[in-house]
Amino acid sequence: MKKNIALLLFSIFLCSSILSATSTALPFQAVSKPVATFENNKLSSTVSEFSNSYQSVEVWDWRDVDGVDWTTPIQDQIQDQCGSCWAFGALGGLESTYKIWMNDPELEVDFSEQYILSCSSGSCNGWFLPSTLSWIKHNGMISETCMPYEADDTVPCESKCEDWREELIGIKNYVRLSRGDINAIQEALIEYGPLPATMEVYGDLYPEWNGGVYQQNSDEYIFGHVITIVGFDDTWGSEDEGYWICKNSWGEDWGENGWFRIAYGECNIENSVYYLTGLNYPPNKPDQPTGQSTGEPNQEYTFSSMCIDPDNDELYYKFDWGDGNHSGWLGPFESGESVAANYSWESKGTYLVTVKTMDFIGPEVYDFGIESEWSDPLEVAMPKENKKISFLELCFNYFIDSFPIFTHVLAFR
Repeated sequence: MKKNIALLLFSIFLCSSILSATSTALPFQAVSKPVATFENNKLSSTVSEFSNSYQSVEVWDWRDVDGVDWTTPIQDQIQDQCGSCWAFGALGGLESTYKIWMNDPELEVDFSEQYILSCSSGSCNGWFLPSTLSWIKHNGMISETCMPYEADDTVPCESKCEDWREELIGIKNYVRLSRGDINAIQEALIEYGPLPATMEVYGDLYPEWNGGVYQQNSDEYIFGHVITIVGFDDTWGSEDEGYWICKNSWGEDWGENGWFRIAYGECNIENSVYYLTGLNYPPNKPDQPTGQSTGEPNQEYTFSSMCIDPDNDELYYKFDWGDGNHSGWLGPFESGESVAANYSWESKGTYLVTVKTMDFIGPEVYDFGIESEWSDPLEVAMPKENKKISFLELCFNYFIDSFPIFTHVLAFR
């Protein structure tokens, strides 16, 4: 009670000039936490023009390029149980282009459709092709043996094999071709490999089709579908006619051993066709953060880490401070460059600081690839919690220290 009275008296006395010559700084300043920072490192977003040296080809089939088959075997999505064509059509293109990129037609490539089905926003009720390709770009793919297909979207994403991260491989980008441009599709098919595409399915194509060049005769629309275009033939029919050679995912008992041919312009098959542009591997696991392992609350400390990207892509970093806050994505930085971030904790405790990275693959400013795993944690202890002192109390303490006689007058013990 005496102290409260003394504080009141002191606040009146503060109007005097006793402390006018003193400039004591406040001990705890507000610290602004790091926020996500993106550099405007925008490259040209113009899609590369096809080579002018492209020679007109009347027939092309990736199942037989000078006697070599670059495709992968027909699979069965079990259509009546799970509408996962979006996964099979996209991976039908990626599997073949992977073999082409690696220049090895003998590679046994089989990516996991179940991985996308269980871990993405897609389901057995379907998904969009561009969303599928975007997901592959940002999350990568794993092998079929790591997560076998079960035609069930309720299979937990955690069901994949333990070492799934060691298998991750993604794509640099995917590009949509001009709507209905048959020539552009043909050129992309030859230059980039098999192409994921969408189409409409009618009652005369599903559930049964015995072969031949398909031309729609039914008005019974069944559903939208994703397939993989692997070839074309301009010699069929009259001038300006021809057909696409496509890989389906309804098993070998359907169509022409699982494949089918469809005339140009049918079922809107040229409306949404994509080609894939190169492989992308995820960044390595970042180094454990370095920095002070003990400290005091409300004091700012600096932590740093480093990461290598196998493709030498630029990297963005995210520091997790172990208290529910993080730095946001910081960057871009060169692969192998040491990166630092500052932070202060508001209360005492023990915190685990971790960091992960994400590669920047362009060409757009927010064009990111695959995230790394989290680094090993750095344990940071805040054993002491500094008490925040009000300005009035600070001045009062100074006053008492400067004039100790008041201690006896006010009988503070």
